[in-house]
Amino acid sequence: MPDTHKAWRLHAHNDLRFDTVETPRPAPDGVLVRIEAGMVLSYMGRVLSGAVPYSLPPMPFVPGTNAIGRVIATGDNVTHVQSGDRIFLSPYLRGDVPGREPPQILIGLTATVTTDAALALQARWRDGVFTEIAHWPAACVTPLSGLDDRPATELIGLAKLIVPFGGLQRSGLRGGQTIIINGATGYFGSGAVMLAVAMGAGRVVAVGRKQAALEQLREAFGPRVIPAVVSGDAAADLAIIRRAAAGGADVALDLLGSAKSTSTTLSTLRALRRGGRLVLMGSAEVPLELSFREMLANDWEVVGQFMYDRTAPGELAALATEGLLDLSKIVVTSFPLADFPRAVEAAALMQGLDLTAVIP
Repeated sequence: MPDTHKAWRLHAHNDLRFDTVETPRPAPDGVLVRIEAGMVLSYMGRVLSGAVPYSLPPMPFVPGTNAIGRVIATGDNVTHVQSGDRIFLSPYLRGDVPGREPPQILIGLTATVTTDAALALQARWRDGVFTEIAHWPAACVTPLSGLDDRPATELIGLAKLIVPFGGLQRSGLRGGQTIIINGATGYFGSGAVMLAVAMGAGRVVAVGRKQAALEQLREAFGPRVIPAVVSGDAAADLAIIRRAAAGGADVALDLLGSAKSTSTTLSTLRALRRGGRLVLMGSAEVPLELSFREMLANDWEVVGQFMYDRTAPGELAALATEGLLDLSKIVVTSFPLADFPRAVEAAALMQGLDLTAVIP
């Protein structure tokens, strides 16, 4: 294990440096990981500049959320992985306390709620994955059994899929059901379409405004994907979505990013059958106005979902291990770690099934 390693650290907004840093010893509940591939978020440039109003870790810190790596050392209290294991790093850390609302953070990105407990958790685990060696909490490390022969540039596709996987699990999607994915051509939405097919949905209604992009999803994942091209006209969109759903859907997942209107979200809700569930994971900038009369008459559920359960990374990896999920469908563009600023620029241009990664 080297005494030092290279890491990108943010010292202030727009002040990113490729530093030489000391390699730590793992904490009792920590894992030291040699990074093989790290995912670059599409909006990482806005995070680094301060344009996104996130509660960042104390500076300087290493940004970056998800990665594929190998364990090089473990703390004394870690038992589920050992040196040499291939692993998936998740940034979603929850405090290990018995309360109903433990503090939670996204490592290398933000404290979602800025309580004292969350900020203390963030100060302890501030550094992310844009580094040669990461020190990660064992609670966010998942072994990738059966995937040791896959290249890291393929396995990093799990990082694109883990967020929509959490939403699909919350939806209660079962084999043979019809699901609507609103925002299907987006970064996470395209992943949701891919996953819904892998999870056995009988019909996946892919809702978006770009017909060519929706057709590409159908070509990639087969005839169970039904494109629904919408325009923002609520009445017309409802008819289009219901037709694509063959009369109505069982569940729906909304992943529309930075939407300035909730018209399509409401059309998605109204295209559900009685007793249907809509899971919200998007980021609309305006309120979602629900009708009490409609909600009660149709027994609809509307639920919000932040991220995923603790067991979700392992369950997602199992889909790939068993051949139900073809990660090669994700189009990965990789950059050397030293070229991280160029990777950030490329990530901002991603569409659909694209993914940008850095490789130490």
